[in-house]
Amino acid sequence: MEEKLQLGPSLKDAFAIGIKNCVSIVLAVLLWFITIWIPYLNVGTTIALSSLPVKLSQGNVINPTYIFDAEYRHCMGEYFILIAIISSAITAAMVFLLIPAIVLEFSWMLAIYLLVGKKMNWALCISESNRLMMGYKMKAFALKLVVAIALGIVGGIFFSIFKSISDNFGIFALVIIVLVSICVSISVDAVIYRELVQKADNDLE
Repeated sequence: MEEKLQLGPSLKDAFAIGIKNCVSIVLAVLLWFITIWIPYLNVGTTIALSSLPVKLSQGNVINPTYIFDAEYRHCMGEYFILIAIISSAITAAMVFLLIPAIVLEFSWMLAIYLLVGKKMNWALCISESNRLMMGYKMKAFALKLVVAIALGIVGGIFFSIFKSISDNFGIFALVIIVLVSICVSISVDAVIYRELVQKADNDLE
């Protein structure tokens, strides 16, 4: 069986997905920001945006207007219950010197994606996420950490070069760095979802 979440290939995939979908992700965020003031509709767009890695994991360039799909509003009850339970548990775990909270965060990081992507109920999302992440929490943590360090180093160099030209170029570079960093960071979760959820489904077929 192919080893999942290999650092090198996963990093390559995360950067490729993030760069390819950078414009679409930015447009989706802008559409969400515009609609965040519209009652009820804002629930669906928020759920859609929080489940963005599920869309990205499919490998295609996403259509940013997907956040208006009615299916996301239909699961708002389960979504709010899931968010409340996860947030409460992680907050409580922080009392025990942070590490248990980090473990819980990675154990349940797939829960919201399973809710939207697999249409599971909130309780099953938590248990299934915990099962799928068993043995992969450290790999997921390492992947996110390496991406953050790489983006920080490359972004710092990029910013320094452009800022040395002029302050305006520096501001432009900073905006680009932030946008790319957001897109790639979201894509890391897309790769984790694809490796641990979609490939697990394929193994069962």
